[in-house]
Amino acid sequence: MQQFEIGKIIFRMNKYLLLFLGSLLSFSLLSQSSKDLWGEIRDRMVFKHELNQPSVKYELEKYNDNQYVINRLAKNGQRYLYYTVTESIERDLPVELALLPFIESQFDPYAQSSTGASGIWQFILSTAREQKLKKNWWYDGRRDIVASTDAAYNYLTKLHKKYDDWLLAIAAYNAGPNRILKEIKKNKAKGLPTDFWSLKLPKETKAYVPKLLALLEVIKNPDKFSVVIPNLPNRPYFQLVTLPSQVDLMQVANISGLKLEVIYELNPGFNQWATDPNGPFHILLPVGIADRFQVILDNTDPSELVQWDKYLVKKGDTLTSIAKKYLIDFALLKEINGFKDDTIYENEELIVPRGPSWIKDYLNKPDIYYVKAGDSMWSIAKKFNVTIRDLSIWNDLNPEKFLLTDTKILIYPKYFKEIKPKPVPKNDIAYPVKRGDSIIKISNKFGIPKEWILKWNNIPDETLIYPGQIIELKLSEIN
Repeated sequence: MQQFEIGKIIFRMNKYLLLFLGSLLSFSLLSQSSKDLWGEIRDRMVFKHELNQPSVKYELEKYNDNQYVINRLAKNGQRYLYYTVTESIERDLPVELALLPFIESQFDPYAQSSTGASGIWQFILSTAREQKLKKNWWYDGRRDIVASTDAAYNYLTKLHKKYDDWLLAIAAYNAGPNRILKEIKKNKAKGLPTDFWSLKLPKETKAYVPKLLALLEVIKNPDKFSVVIPNLPNRPYFQLVTLPSQVDLMQVANISGLKLEVIYELNPGFNQWATDPNGPFHILLPVGIADRFQVILDNTDPSELVQWDKYLVKKGDTLTSIAKKYLIDFALLKEINGFKDDTIYENEELIVPRGPSWIKDYLNKPDIYYVKAGDSMWSIAKKFNVTIRDLSIWNDLNPEKFLLTDTKILIYPKYFKEIKPKPVPKNDIAYPVKRGDSIIKISNKFGIPKEWILKWNNIPDETLIYPGQIIELKLSEIN
């Protein structure tokens, strides 16, 4: 028994040593100079930006003196861009490919197109299946940052081998390889060039490549466009943690000390209240929290990672109604309880997952649609089978005003409306000021007007706060 315990300790030590070495390798892939991530990308660019092409010039005009778009770009890339850049370097691929999710989805893993494409790389279901991306009730690999990035780079590499031209490979990623081959054959038959600029391609694809080239040019030379690109640290945002089995995501939140929303932001592939029982058996957590989480996880009984309750069947209940109530697949509910048919009886005890009710509001996530040229409230409502009134309420829009191109439109699931959170009783808080805090930051964090914070604490000048100072937040006064 003693030898077994010693063996377990040695195994864990080796495991943490490997985790540590893996972190060192990840850091060494990107040069640890004073450059931020944008500087790293600039230094590794290899594409010609084709600045004489009219379509590239047209896309560049959108960035001229448009700091709002650049700020949104940096904000959207802060969680995932380092990972896509690192993966492109590991595979010896052009770093420019790492920025394709900006064009595809603005790096939003929950973005979904009207054709059903999903995730930061916008895979449609058929291409996802070809690239071995798993999709079921529990999990959608198209939204998994790690799995979808792996699939996208594998696909782009395959397309490049086919055409030996990165612009054609990128065009094929958008339009499909068969369409590109068809146009190449047409041009060859006519004795015409077969480069991207010479092919007759769909309107969306003709704009797709110029959009990427324009973005690359702005990143390379922001001064030319009178914009400043906000700093992005040249270091990982998240770390992969291996799981021993299926895990309840609320347990992950409890063990890590993170909000559930943060767990879903980094792990958008999980559709439900727990990870897929058949894998993948990993989860992404912020760097700095992942190691501590791994230590606690290794000392947690696996039976505690997914927790179950007993449910007493009431009159009128059916397996279908209980499955809907607890957000669990009907067939899975039957399997867990060992039922061979759908018959249940009043006062019978069933095993049900603990806590999926807390996630119901979170699963009521909207699809996200970006307005295109020619769109109207009527055309978008028709496309998504909702009403103009729904769109107006969900997005605080005036139906009589024109929609601006690239406006973000939220479209909630057909049978749900936006759920307003119930007011929570508030207690007073003694908040210790942290390095980098300001009154306005504290105000935004707690949703309190800054004037109230100044008044409660008799602070005459909002700039005169310092790390370690205790700020009284009398939240009970605003119930």
